[in-house]
Formats: sequence, structure tokens, C-alpha cells
Amino acid sequence: MGGDGVAAFSILALTVSLSLARPRIGRVRVQHAIAGVLGALLTIALGIVPWSLVTLGVRLLFFPILTIVSLMVTTLIAERAGLFDLLARSVAIRARGNGRRLFTYLFVCGTITGMLFTNDAAVLIFTPLVFQLVEQIQDPSWTLRNKIPYYFAVLYVANVVGGLVTSNPINIVVASLFHVSFAEYARWMFVPAVASILVTFAGLAIVFRKSLPRTYVVPPPRPRGARDSRRLVLCVVVLSLTLAGFFTGEVTGLPTWLVAFAGAAIMLGADTTFGKGDPMRILRGVSWDVLAFVVGIFIVVLGLRHAGLTHQIGLMLSGFLHRGTSAATFGTSLTAAGLSSVMNNHPTADMMGWAIRDMSLPAASSKTLAFAALIGGDLGPKMLPIGSLAAMIWFRLLRDRGVQIPYSLYIRIGVPVTLAAILAAVIILNAELALVVP
Repeated sequence: MGGDGVAAFSILALTVSLSLARPRIGRVRVQHAIAGVLGALLTIALGIVPWSLVTLGVRLLFFPILTIVSLMVTTLIAERAGLFDLLARSVAIRARGNGRRLFTYLFVCGTITGMLFTNDAAVLIFTPLVFQLVEQIQDPSWTLRNKIPYYFAVLYVANVVGGLVTSNPINIVVASLFHVSFAEYARWMFVPAVASILVTFAGLAIVFRKSLPRTYVVPPPRPRGARDSRRLVLCVVVLSLTLAGFFTGEVTGLPTWLVAFAGAAIMLGADTTFGKGDPMRILRGVSWDVLAFVVGIFIVVLGLRHAGLTHQIGLMLSGFLHRGTSAATFGTSLTAAGLSSVMNNHPTADMMGWAIRDMSLPAASSKTLAFAALIGGDLGPKMLPIGSLAAMIWFRLLRDRGVQIPYSLYIRIGVPVTLAAILAAVIILNAELALVVP
């Protein structure tokens, strides 16, 4: 490993360590954004990445970041309109006091929300909602042991295979590297996603079979005047049209970023005009710190690529390919999952994406490995608490509310459930490849 390689790897280790530990320096706590920006500045200042490569990285990220911002804006407006609160309360009412049925409904509801609004948004919104809901419906005999299954149901919907490219920010970034459209991504990844969802749910149901309470207190429905039905209808209509625009992009020629941006702009305009909302307040609510981390870590990984370290990953993936497509997909997924669990899935997805892109494979083979890498990148974070921003957000939100989830419990559940979900998803992906490729 040359001098640039040592420096690039050291900067990556420093960036990831700071983003996870969040140490306090004087009066300032080092958050994800500061860690990402610091890593990018060090990479540029030490000359590991030339300016031409930095500008290339910024150009590649512009439309994925615009897509993520648009989805976050849409999510915030839908939350302001009361859509998610309505969903949570409706789920509790429809489960009719059955604790196991409530667990199932919350998992399904959260999965759909995470698929449409990105996983980080689902965790950010649903964790406080479910916490509040559980506090309202708990029976006097409940203990923390009875509540934990519902908290895990919210978290685990954030770390299943993204059935849509919009389900996870890493999907958007990697798909843009390989020019994968929304519809093409869904054609290949939706069924593996369903497999990972079913396995994940089955794993959680088995783990928590003795902890789930049998009954709970059914909450009363909200009075009609408690929310604006017109704004709710508008949200549902615009979201439906946006989703339709995503799926018909190959026919209309409209890129995913443009559809997402148009949907967010319409909702922002309508919220400002009819809901008397403050657009600046909505924009301030966007997770700009997460986006800064995404951009920063992308530049850091560009440094790894320029120093030749991603080439080493490419050589390993080439070794998998020589053993056949099935070996390549399993090996790529497990590699991405392992790396994601120990150093976060954002830098892992970037490294795997660049490594695959630089292998100069045929387009179909490159996309196959990219899909396999995303299976590992989406699922891998469940094995260790530091694997994803969604998990860190979940821990922080619960800790702020006095709920301490042991890391040991997270790991004991995460490792076997994750490996089983990866196995199921990759088997389905290989089956799809066998049906399409003669």
C-alpha cells in the first residue's frame, strides 16, 4: 500500500470513527456532517484526490442529492399534514386490541412507508410516533420487555432490501453510477426485497414470540376537527402521482430526480398556499447534516479509488466472478454486508460501486454485482449498531425518551436475521438471473 493509500484509508477510518463516536471538542460536538466535511477537506488538502475528480464526484452526486432532498421535503409535509399520525392510530384501531396483530400491522405499515419515503425518514418519523402510541395503549402490566418488539419493528423496516430505488439513499447514489432507472431497479430488486422482508419479519416474530403482549388498550379515534382532511387528500394524490411518475419514467422519459422534485415542489407550494405553511421551516427540517455526510464520505471514497484501494476490492470481486454468477452475487452481498456492519453502509456502498464500475464489465454484469452489493449494503447494517445512520437515529431517539436498548440484544438479533435475509434475497436474485439469461 503506497503513501496515498495509507493516507486515504486513515482518513476513511477517522471520518467513520468521528461520525460514530461524535466526540465533543470544546463546546462543539462532532456530528456526522462535520466528520464527513472534515474527511473530504483532508482528502483534498493532502492531494489524494485531484480537483478534476472532485468536480466529477460533485456532478455525479447532484441529481441523487436533489432526489433525496425532494423526498425529505415530501416526507416533512406529509408529516405536517398528519398522514403518519393517522396511519399509526388507524393501525392501532384496526388491530382491535391484539398485540401480535399490532406488531404485524406496524411492521407492514413501516415497510411501505420506508419503501416510499426512504428508510431514514421512516425511522425518524415512526420511532417517536410508535413510542407515543405504545405509551398510550400499554396495559398496566406491561414492562419494557413488552414494548421492545414494537421499537424493533420500526427499526427493521429501515434495513431490509430497498424494493424501490428511493427506499434508501445508498440505492439512489449507486443506481446513478450505473444509470439504473427507477423501473429497471424495481424489476430486479422488488421480489428480492419481498423475500428479505418476509424473512426479517419471521425472524423478529420468532425472537419476540414470548415478549409480545396479548392485548392492549385500543385508542379512541381522533375527532374530525383534529386534522385537515383536504391537506391529507392532497398529500395522497400527489404521492400517488409521484409514484406513478417513477414507474412510467422509461415511457415518459422523465428522470427520477425530476419526478421527485416536481412532486416536492407541488406539495410545498400547496402547503404554503392552502395550509399556511412556512417553506423555510420545511427546508430547515431537511436532514442537511446527513446530506453533508453523504457528500463528504463520497469524496473520501474517491480518494480510496484514486489511491488504488477500490481496485483491490475489484480484484476480490473478479475472483468471485470466476467461480460463476451465484458465487459472485453471494460473495459481493456478504462482502458489502460485512463492511457495512463495521464501518457504515454509506462509505461501503460508494466503495463497492466504484470498484464494480472500474472493473469495466459488460453493463448487465456490472448491474448484477451492483444489485448484489446493495442487498448487502441495505441489510448489513442490522448486524452491528454502527452500520447505518437509520440505526443511530433510532438509538438516539429512544435514548432521548429514556429507553435504553442493549447493544448485545441488537447484535444477537441482527446477525442471524441479517444472514438469513441476505441468503433469501440473493437466492431470488439468482433465480431471476437464471430466468432471464439463457
